[in-house]
Amino acid sequence: MEKPRVLPAPHKFAVCAPDDMPIKSYYQGIFDEVFIFFHPFIKPKLIDYEQFEPGTYPGKNDIIEKCELVTWKEFLNISGIESFRKLDVGLHTRSIGLKKQYSDESTAQLIQDAC
Repeated sequence: MEKPRVLPAPHKFAVCAPDDMPIKSYYQGIFDEVFIFFHPFIKPKLIDYEQFEPGTYPGKNDIIEKCELVTWKEFLNISGIESFRKLDVGLHTRSIGLKKQYSDESTAQLIQDAC
């Protein structure tokens, strides 16, 4: 009979902090500083919005040359969403990245309407 395999503890370089734990606390003693990067939104200027679909999604150079950067702060103003936290939850709701009890369909709809 084979001995059951036991997975090792996840390495902190390969996983994120649990939902209920501050990121800085999770990585304390591992990193001196922790930075969070907010990918910007983009606004098509010289390209049709309809191209942003699987199969026709523009490449990196097209996005750089034909779209305008929209910061998260600007997007909050455009959408009427009141905080970065709500925006993050709304984005995860849109991508079906949250369990139903944590999702926020009204914020996801504000994101869709703003887009």
